[in-house]
Amino acid sequence: MLTLARAKCGERLRVLSICPDCPECVRLRELGFYDRAEVRKVSDGAAIICSLFGMRVAIGRDLGEHVRVERIAA
Repeated sequence: MLTLARAKCGERLRVLSICPDCPECVRLRELGFYDRAEVRKVSDGAAIICSLFGMRVAIGRDLGEHVRVERIAA
């Protein structure tokens, strides 16, 4: 299972699912992370920086583990 936290920088990704059980994931949905959304992982450090709908969003690595993704062919 590939998660946003484990994906490589520069990859184009599609969100498959977000953990439905944890209250922290509500914030992810508010930021625009939802099923079938396309995201590009820009930076990987203490925080994960992603490009989502033309804006850059930073989330913690722990939240990145709750986002299941798949790679999109370039």
